[in-house]
Amino acid sequence: MKMNYFILRKVVDNRPIVEQFDVTLDDLRDGMHPDSVKEKCMCCFLDINFEDEIRNIEDVKENAELLDLTVLLDISLDTLEEIIEDSRPRLDDYVSYMLILFKNAVIHPSEREEKRENQIGLIIYENVAISIHLDEVINTSRLFRYFRKNPMKLIKGQITYLVSRYMDLLIDQTIDVVDDWRKFTEEIEKKILTHDISNEDKLLERLVGIRQSIFDTMKILQADREVLVSMNDRSMMHFNQTYIPLELDDHIRHEIDELDVLRQIISDLMNLYFNAESSKLNSVLARFTFATSLLLIAEVITGIFGMNNQGFPKIPFWAACGIIAISMGVLWIFFKVKKLI
Repeated sequence: MKMNYFILRKVVDNRPIVEQFDVTLDDLRDGMHPDSVKEKCMCCFLDINFEDEIRNIEDVKENAELLDLTVLLDISLDTLEEIIEDSRPRLDDYVSYMLILFKNAVIHPSEREEKRENQIGLIIYENVAISIHLDEVINTSRLFRYFRKNPMKLIKGQITYLVSRYMDLLIDQTIDVVDDWRKFTEEIEKKILTHDISNEDKLLERLVGIRQSIFDTMKILQADREVLVSMNDRSMMHFNQTYIPLELDDHIRHEIDELDVLRQIISDLMNLYFNAESSKLNSVLARFTFATSLLLIAEVITGIFGMNNQGFPKIPFWAACGIIAISMGVLWIFFKVKKLI
């Protein structure tokens, strides 16, 4: 388990003084508990990363650190289980704190057409935000570098603006996934149009995989947008809607529209793929038809002049060969003119 503190101590010459450092459970016990820290700062952000997979959350021996953390931060096991397990993004407003479950998608490390989902739980109360997640979700140092460049919004919005920008960074990662899928579809389209397909079955499988991932990502973004709408519509303690960036909703809606267009492009590519396969099959059938026609001409001519009937004209062998050759030549020209071979 890895924990990082980001503390907005004070403002000097309109510049926020932000401290960033790692903490342990012992530090939380010895004066670095959020309840103590919030009394000495403008706002603080505690990022908790469970680096190892959690199988049985109630196993005391296996999850001793985790259970100590829940006691220290007064987080119920049910709430922690919701954060760790796969749940639909939502916002729950309790008496003393607010819980936001948020999701994003990142590029899969091995399969390009796949994506990996991250779920983040944000517990918010007076001047404090606690982020809980599995694995490293984003580089939070990047978030606070942004605040150093744009200090006034953080100074005015404090915990509201901090959490909103954190969510915006999560959405940005999904934007990167969509951009990569777009480039990928352009590559596939080029291969289909130039018939440069080395493994056709694999290509179709990848197209189906991308389309399914797009559906899943659209569901995530739609649920995330519902969370954002709730943030803007509800009157919540410790959260000021005035400082939620307007572009946050625009980013989500834009990505949903992009994914919808990309889904249609994938469907069109699949149709293009099947049309290309049908065209190849038609070309093969045309060649078979041509070959059959050539053999049929020779068979008809030899059958006619090979009949042993009285009074039937007889022609020399070479003349029959000449008739067959001329007929085959005419047939070949016909197929070429019609571009059937």
